[in-house]
Amino acid sequence: MEKGSILKRASPLMLARLAILAVTFTTPLVLARVLIPASYGTFKLAWLWCMTLGVILPMGLTPSLVYFVPRTPERRRYFIAHALLATSTLGVVSGTMLYLFGPRVALAMHQPELAQQMHWVALFSALFLSGSTMDSIPFSQGRIKVSASLRFGYELTQAIGIVGGALLTRSLTGVLAGVVLGTAFRAVACWVMVLREYGLHISRDDLRRQLAYAVPFGIAFGIIYLQQQFHQYYVAASVSAATFAIYAVGCFQLPIVDMLYTPVSEVLQLGIAEYDRDGDHAGPARLMREAVAKLAFVFIPTMALLYVCGPTLLTFLFTDRYRDSASIFRLVIFLIPLTALPLDGVMRARAQNRFVLAISVVKLALTVPSVIAGFRLFGLRGAMAGYLVAEATMRMVVLLRAASLLGGLRVALPWRTLALQMLSAAAAAPVGALALRFMHGPTLVRLFACGIATGIVYLALLRASGELPPVRQWIQWKRSSPDSERPSLAA
Repeated sequence: MEKGSILKRASPLMLARLAILAVTFTTPLVLARVLIPASYGTFKLAWLWCMTLGVILPMGLTPSLVYFVPRTPERRRYFIAHALLATSTLGVVSGTMLYLFGPRVALAMHQPELAQQMHWVALFSALFLSGSTMDSIPFSQGRIKVSASLRFGYELTQAIGIVGGALLTRSLTGVLAGVVLGTAFRAVACWVMVLREYGLHISRDDLRRQLAYAVPFGIAFGIIYLQQQFHQYYVAASVSAATFAIYAVGCFQLPIVDMLYTPVSEVLQLGIAEYDRDGDHAGPARLMREAVAKLAFVFIPTMALLYVCGPTLLTFLFTDRYRDSASIFRLVIFLIPLTALPLDGVMRARAQNRFVLAISVVKLALTVPSVIAGFRLFGLRGAMAGYLVAEATMRMVVLLRAASLLGGLRVALPWRTLALQMLSAAAAAPVGALALRFMHGPTLVRLFACGIATGIVYLALLRASGELPPVRQWIQWKRSSPDSERPSLAA
């Protein structure tokens, strides 16, 4: 398989994410308008519960496919069957536990509406886990377009279910029922696909190898996910559902972050595995530099732009009832540049099980007191600030480890490119602020003017610095790139 530009290989996943964005971006906007703040806060908490179980319980078996299948493709039917059977079993167990004990936990958190809807939450969790391997199966075999199509199909049916349930019933019950219908479609499709193409084959030796790789990662990333979501759980347990809705809206991130980060991180893991298989020792660092440069090209100016227009954008999307979310949102956006470092892909590709486990424990231990102290001192903004400090600190530690695996910080990151991107974004932000302030007309027009002004200045400064080629040269390179196996960043 050719190992060309990381964006070229990830483009089907990015296009799928873009299509997903087109059909799912309106989902929270519809819910924020249809549901009262208390019900919207309850929905966000229910979603948080299900996503937490979906990340923790598979124990790393789903991402283990990307590690084992490219290296031993002749054994893929065993690895796939193991992942499907384990995740489905865990789904049934988690759903049963939620149904039996979830209402008590919800009442202990002073969330009575969540307790009343726990049967839907339990069903959603069981189905979500049962179908969680669907798009990872073709992706682990390099069938990226198939994986992207499956992801889009699931997100589309789920979005239709959520929005349809909200508009038809205008109630939380209708929304959760819609989520369950969309998730059930994926679970059934996943089982049908595996049974038809691979069957259910079990190998004790392969299962032992798979678990030895997956379980430490599963535990580590489970702890990391708890660390990342602890601030939301703590706030939800400390305030009313309506106040939690304000905090949850403040935690809103534009889908472009996940749309770019997740495909690039996954392709980076796959690319490193292929370079390792071929004995190309310089390839992984080269791929990492390209990934960081391309992600930072978008994420750094996005942070600058959102800091300028964030309050206006938030009230435009979620209405004035969530105006108090703006101060939290302006803290959240400082996380965006950190996602330009696709460290997860490096850690998984190089099987850094023990390190990831150790660092995740330290990360959680740092986050808990930081969030609690921040909340008690400064309220909602303090909780977010505490999480931000812990997250940034530990991400730098992981960066140092990833760099050591790739030959050092000097070769792992595109330093000149990052410096020029940061300077260009800092210079462009004031221009966007002026456009937003002095532009007259509807809010949407003012936001567009702000974004266009910021983008033009940012790109012009990068072009003047030599980081961007002339438009005509870039178009010529794009047309000729299929003939080049590994196009460079400077092309």
